[in-house]
Amino acid sequence: MKNLIKIYLLSAILTMTLFSCSEDAVELPAIKTFSSQSSPNASGTPGELLKIEGTNLSGLEKIILDNKFEVSFNPNLNSDNAIFFNIPNYDFEIPFNFGVQPIKFITANGEIDSQINIIQPAPVFGNLSILNPKLGDKVTIKGSWFIGIQSVTFGGEPLEYTLVSDQEMYFIVPTDATEAQHVVITTDAGSTVIVEPGPGIANTTFVNINFGFVDYLFEDFDGNGLYTSTWGIYGDASNLSVTATGETGNCAQYDYNGGTAFGYNGCQNNEAGAFLPNTATVASKATFKMMVNANAGSSFDVILDTWAYNFTVSTSGWQEVSTTLDQFGSNYNPGNAATDTEKIDPSGILQVKVSLPNNGASSSVKFDDIIFRVQE
Repeated sequence: MKNLIKIYLLSAILTMTLFSCSEDAVELPAIKTFSSQSSPNASGTPGELLKIEGTNLSGLEKIILDNKFEVSFNPNLNSDNAIFFNIPNYDFEIPFNFGVQPIKFITANGEIDSQINIIQPAPVFGNLSILNPKLGDKVTIKGSWFIGIQSVTFGGEPLEYTLVSDQEMYFIVPTDATEAQHVVITTDAGSTVIVEPGPGIANTTFVNINFGFVDYLFEDFDGNGLYTSTWGIYGDASNLSVTATGETGNCAQYDYNGGTAFGYNGCQNNEAGAFLPNTATVASKATFKMMVNANAGSSFDVILDTWAYNFTVSTSGWQEVSTTLDQFGSNYNPGNAATDTEKIDPSGILQVKVSLPNNGASSSVKFDDIIFRVQE
């Protein structure tokens, strides 16, 4: 009888012990979905809100990113079935990595090891410290996400810069620049055009950059410019029309029929006096620019009084041709530029002439928007 009572007692104790263990057993936390505002996967950009759904997620104590960064969170937003937190904002002084990396969630019920993909945003242009910088000026660029910079270029060429933070950098305008150019920042995440010197590229910011040059419109054949009088032909020239259809309006169309009686030909404005400022005396600091429309391979001379330069276009259609005035050769000969000891004085120019070679072949060229760009 005593042995029977002992067996009953032992059985009761075992039953109570097993029941107690089953009461205390808690399931480990588990993730079912891990999403952001922009992606159903565990990925997002800094500052973006992420949501975890699962089971036994209550009692969140810590979130550890990349095994070293503790991520802050609001415990009031979390429950047994969900965890909400924001990807940390980027700190230039204490940076985290971008890309796929481990993330750990420590809860009262256990730990969860997972992965997250932090996406680096492309650089964003904010503003320039100087809207009209000149050669040699220091220009500060402000924006965001100047991180992982691969290059900064000026007109496609590498540009030296100093990175102050992920929101600021500065550069010196190249002292040998002859044209306004695109300034482009390229990072691991993409590129942004921060200076657009032309009519504007879609989705970029236009900034009117003055690199120390002043443009003097000589003639656009639409009634604008420093010279708007009559153009005529000379020598073996055939025809000249100053109302031919241009790229954006009227232009001049000069035709040559191949005559060689005089051995020269061309068209020119009637002499009307000097048009550039008397301070523009250095040929290397003045540039001749003109829009032309001719077939690929066409060759023509531009003559400033008696100084000549030969242009040959490589493509057909409207295009700009340009060169500095120190490349013009004396005595109507472009080839003299290499040996001329004296150069043309821009301030004394009276006439612009366009001439097609006397080669016996019919040819034609349209031209428009004649501009002299002077460094001041």
